[in-house]
Formats: sequence, C-alpha cells, structure tokens
Amino acid sequence: MDVIKSKDVINILKRALNLIDKRLINHGERVSYIIYKMMEYENIYSQKEMLGYTISALFHDIGAFKTDEIDNMIKFETRNIWKHSIYGYLFFKYLTPLNDFAETILFHHIDYNKLEKFNSEHGVISSYLNLADRIDVKKMSSKDIVPEVFYRLRDVQYSGHALDLFQKAQLKYHILGKLEDNSYEEELNQFLEKAVFTSIEKEQFLEMLIYSIDFRSESTVRHTITTISIADQLGRLMEIDDKEAYNLHYGALLHDIGKISTPLNILEAPRTLTAEEMITMKNHVAVSELILKGYIDEEIVQIAVRHHEKLDGSGYHKGLKASDLTLPQRILAVADIISALRGVRSYKTSFHKEKILSILSKEAEKGKISAEVVDCVIEFYDTLMENVEKDCREPLEKYSAMNEKYENLHNQFLELI
Repeated sequence: MDVIKSKDVINILKRALNLIDKRLINHGERVSYIIYKMMEYENIYSQKEMLGYTISALFHDIGAFKTDEIDNMIKFETRNIWKHSIYGYLFFKYLTPLNDFAETILFHHIDYNKLEKFNSEHGVISSYLNLADRIDVKKMSSKDIVPEVFYRLRDVQYSGHALDLFQKAQLKYHILGKLEDNSYEEELNQFLEKAVFTSIEKEQFLEMLIYSIDFRSESTVRHTITTISIADQLGRLMEIDDKEAYNLHYGALLHDIGKISTPLNILEAPRTLTAEEMITMKNHVAVSELILKGYIDEEIVQIAVRHHEKLDGSGYHKGLKASDLTLPQRILAVADIISALRGVRSYKTSFHKEKILSILSKEAEKGKISAEVVDCVIEFYDTLMENVEKDCREPLEKYSAMNEKYENLHNQFLELI
C-alpha cells in the first residue's frame, strides 16, 4: 500500500506551501527552473543529481513561515537573511530523503567570495542557487531586468562561472522569456515527474511537511506524535484490520496539516483563543481537506478531516453524526482529545489521568464521542501513556538536536560573514 504516488509528492508539497503564501512556492518554481536549465546546459550531472538539486531549489525557502518574513526575504531587506536558510537546511537534512542536497539550501544567501569559508561540497550549486534566487527576485520587481547588471558583482556576490553559465543557458533556452510568460511550468513539471520515491521516502516528505508546522514549538511536536501513538495503539487494541490500521496511522499523521495556513500568533497564542480566533483555528480542517483531496487515499483523507466531528452532530467542520463516522475516525477523535488534554501550553498545565478520564467519560455519556473507544482508553490508559513517552522520545530528541544545530549554525554564520 502506498499513501501517495511519487508524482504527487511534489504536488502536495506545493499545494500546501501555496497556502502559506503563493509567492513562496511560485518563487521556488522559477528558481528551480533556472537551476534545472543551467544544469541541463552544463551536462555533467546525472538525472538523480539534477532532480535532487532541482527539488531542493524548488523548496529552498521552506524555512520561511510567516508572511512578514517572506516580504523581507523577497525584498532582500533583512539583516538576518540566513534564518530561513538554516531552518530550510535542517528540514531537508533531518526530515527528507534528500538530505545529501540540503547544503545547497543552507548556503544560498552566502556571497560567492565568502562561500569558500564553509568548504561545502555543494558550493557550486549553492552559487547557482544564489544567482538564480536574485535573478528571479530582481525580475519580479523590475520588468527591464537584464542579467548584465549582475556582472559588476562578479566573483564577489555572484560566481563568475555561474554568471557565464546562466548567460549561455539563457541564450539557448530563453529562460527569462519562459519565466515571464509562465511557459516554463509544464516543462518543469514534466521533469519533476521523473522523480521516483520509495514508500519510506514518501512518508519522509509528508513528515517534513507536517513538521514544518510542528517544529516551531515542542508542544506542537508532542501533540502530533502523541496523537499518532495513541491512535495506533487503540487501533491494535480494538483489533481493526490491517488496511484500517494503515489508514488510521496516516490519517493521524496528516490530521492537522491544514494548520500550515493558520497564523502563528493563533497557533502559539499564550491564552485561550477569542471567538474570532477560534473560527480561524477551526478552518484548519477544511484546509486539510483542500490539501489532501486528490493526492491521498480518500479513506485516509476522511479520517484526517473528521477528527473534530461529534457523534451527536455538534462537531465541525461538517456537523456529521454517528452514522457517518467509522471506527478509525472515532478513534482519531478520541486520540486527538487526549493529546490536547495532556499537552502543556503557556496557559495550561498537563491534565492528570483522573481529569482526562473524567472528561472523556462525560463526553461519551453525552453521546459526543465513542463510549467503546473511551472504555478501551480507561482500561489501558497507563500502558497507552507509557508507550506515548517512548514514541515521543526520538522526535523530541530530533527537535532538540535541530534547535541546537540551528543555534550553532547561526553563530557560525555570524562569525564567518
């Protein structure tokens, strides 16, 4: 069983990131096309290398989450342009099968005359990415851009080799014209569809997408892992079949993907949300459905997007009732509640066992959540939580390692640049 086809991996990532800010992915597409055509002209890279570098270029700004960061990034008007580069590098390094290409993202804002200080084996492609990024940004802000304006910074900000290569590729492939009339899109998509990923690699890409939301705070990391762990365990305890268990696992993994478009000030609000903010927060379910539809198996989609539905029809986002909700969907709904109650936020502590079970029992008595699932939770609660702690350990260690690595890289950049 495959949760997603290889050709749809890139598409779902693009669709999701477009919901943060369309400029983020549109810019990435144009930059990746420039890189692709420069490598094609040079004719020294294997197809695997070209795909790896092109996909990395496509998502080179994945570390930029907030619109104000994207504004500054596109204008090149920020004192710390490396922040999103470092985060993007860490996502690719630790969370994708393209970890070998991650350094191109890390160094894409480093001036060419300083790049050698970092002794990167991907320095050449980083210099291509640095040039391609600026060519596209300048083109967005000026209709009369010509590549020659970069030559006065030859071998200072931009690699002379990269400049010469771009000029040759431009003469042969008319890159700028295709970027202007958008005719590059079909050619780029056809090339990217040549990428073939294993089942494990596909899951890694989906996890990167989820963690690009979650890794902004320990609480959100823990929520996702806790929800997956509880859902997986309850599925086994309630003896659902293998296909249902598979679908439940991926439904749990993807259940909050729509939060990628939720403003950070709402996701990380240090208090209970206002009524207006809650409306925005609840919209993440509809956004999840928008992202997943057509790319992910429909049964998985429905598990993911129904985790806030209630058996009595009082839930959201469609107000479904018991007759509409399958056992895996009911399991995920309970798992999500437990995870939220156990979670520590700036405005609440973790609820203790007795309080969690009391809340669940009352919700079941009211006919809002499955009594059958709640009974299973009550019987096996201690075992469930022991396993949750085990399952959370590795992702949280990875989270801590990424934060530590970020600080080290940031300090290194400040020292060397």
